[in-house]
Amino acid sequence: MEIIDHFEQNRPVHLARRDVYFERASELIFAQQHALTPEIKIEEYEEILFLLRIARQHAYFSIRESGKNEKDEQFGRFINLLAGNVKAILSMLNLKGMLESSDESFTSFLCANHASVALQAEEHQRRANDIVRSIHNTLRLAEEPFKNLKDEHAEDMEKEDLERYEKARKHFTVLVREGRHRYSIAPSFWRASDS
Repeated sequence: MEIIDHFEQNRPVHLARRDVYFERASELIFAQQHALTPEIKIEEYEEILFLLRIARQHAYFSIRESGKNEKDEQFGRFINLLAGNVKAILSMLNLKGMLESSDESFTSFLCANHASVALQAEEHQRRANDIVRSIHNTLRLAEEPFKNLKDEHAEDMEKEDLERYEKARKHFTVLVREGRHRYSIAPSFWRASDS
């Protein structure tokens, strides 16, 4: 009886999911660049954070041992960095919202008038915009290394693993495009024995 190496068996699927979720998060971030206004939509950045968290999780699952997949580990840390920046954007936007919706007791606690609180809200908005610009610049730098990483995986994979990667990639691309990615259940290509 052949011993199944579950890491090797599932790695193509984890890589596909990592790549698709990262790419979708990147697309949404770049779409925000063109729509960058004084108001950044919290719901959109919550979705981006969700996608980056899934990408980060599958980046972790695709690494067998520390030091064995150095570029994958570096990419996982990069995704983690992006997720942290998106959390910072959300934090700034939430603080802005809290200040804007504050009542008299809040301004009284701060010993500030409404004009001072409004200035602080604007400051949080500017910080969020600065972080968004920083993320865009960082993602631009990552485009070529990410493409190279995917190319290296395609060259290194056995034919069967590459087919599983492509099949999984196609499936998860459909899920994220249709907005069903939050509720997906692992399909049959998780098991190499299925065709």
